[in-house]
Amino acid sequence: MVLPTLVSARILWPPGIEFENSLLQILPVDKVKCPYVKNDNDIGFWLYTRKNPTTYEELYINDDERLAASHIDFNDRTVVYFHAFLENPEAGSGLMIREAYMLRGDTNVIMVDAQRLEAGPWYFTAAENTWYIGQLAAQFVDYLVSRGLDLSKTHFIGHSLGAQSAGVAGASLQSGRVSRITGLDPAMPLFEKLPLEQKLDSTDAEFVDVIHTDAGIFGVHHQIGHADFYPNGGISPQPGCELEVVWPRQQLLQKFFCSHWRSYQFFTESVLRPESFVASSCPSYKDYKKGRCVGAQLDHMGFGASPK
Repeated sequence: MVLPTLVSARILWPPGIEFENSLLQILPVDKVKCPYVKNDNDIGFWLYTRKNPTTYEELYINDDERLAASHIDFNDRTVVYFHAFLENPEAGSGLMIREAYMLRGDTNVIMVDAQRLEAGPWYFTAAENTWYIGQLAAQFVDYLVSRGLDLSKTHFIGHSLGAQSAGVAGASLQSGRVSRITGLDPAMPLFEKLPLEQKLDSTDAEFVDVIHTDAGIFGVHHQIGHADFYPNGGISPQPGCELEVVWPRQQLLQKFFCSHWRSYQFFTESVLRPESFVASSCPSYKDYKKGRCVGAQLDHMGFGASPK
């Protein structure tokens, strides 16, 4: 499906300021009034590989010349990363994820640059925009598949609103099913009552795994994947995120989002140490703490999670 491109986003780009490495726009980008996402204006696709680990190469849908000139290697695994609300690909979760994979040196990493559509403080608009981000990302991946990308070696990863966009992208692919989607504390506000095609669920990939760290506040609390992991019970505050620990840092975002951010911090560590986080299958955290799951099936949270 080709999305119309009737609106010139360069004219409509709202001014903004950086706040604690987050983009705050003066005006929201309302995609209801302008319901056409345009590649290279609204959303970018930034490629990092072992040959360009720190400087991205921008790719575009149907631009064969630029793709051929890039360092993408379809023999390697490919990760497509969707950043969160208030973020950009060069800070926060995107930076940590990308650096971890570059240290592995065996993966194409494509960062979905949606900072314009995920800027604060306009959360309602940003949440609505996850649909458009996922739709265009699917179009882009379908294009790559037509040029040699192997979906069985492709992994979508998203944090918060990015996890919901990853789910939309997985469900919208026309070329097949992506092998894996990892949701890092998928955003809960405004998504609870949406239909499945507008958010992440277990039908969006061959294997969907989810890490919950702020369940019931900023993150979804219920099981939505084939395997859902709940470190420290999956709730706030995560260790090191207690108020008395974060308050002296004098960073407003850190106080609110510390537990929410733990999901991508855990995953980042697992990329370099795949067996770092041993997980036990259990009906509930309460049962786990009472010792009722001794001898249960074990797995690894994060990068090393088994589709089996």
